[in-house]
Amino acid sequence: MKIYPPLMVLAGIITQLLIGYVAPVRPILDALWQYIGLGLMVLGFAIIMLAARGFRKNETTIIPDGQPSALMENGLFAYSRNPIYVAMAVLLTGSGLAVGHIWALAIVPIFVLLVQRIWIVKEEENLEAEFGQIYRNYKMRVRRWL
Repeated sequence: MKIYPPLMVLAGIITQLLIGYVAPVRPILDALWQYIGLGLMVLGFAIIMLAARGFRKNETTIIPDGQPSALMENGLFAYSRNPIYVAMAVLLTGSGLAVGHIWALAIVPIFVLLVQRIWIVKEEENLEAEFGQIYRNYKMRVRRWL
């Protein structure tokens, strides 16, 4: 069974909420950090929507294991080869802060590691097979994350 990145984010948020519920101390982070967390969640979601619009505009798949028909190099993809995954990490950072427990932030590096191992490596193989030297040149110009 494949666990697609949005489900990984949802599982991460649920885990963060559980951490907040079972943590032996009440919120460690004050309200200001929780509001910053809500802002980061909104920012992450907005970036995801903006990147998704780019996929629709270029008429290519957003599905990680789908068959790409265009190489995304403009917009957010000029700064990161994986802006949606960056945005998902921002969203998880925000939800961790919003929960108010520092331990909820431990979910973020776990998500980054898992999405890189499960999805990014395979996506890069698919893109290189589909676009060859054009993709290799893009990889040399643009970082994987930021």
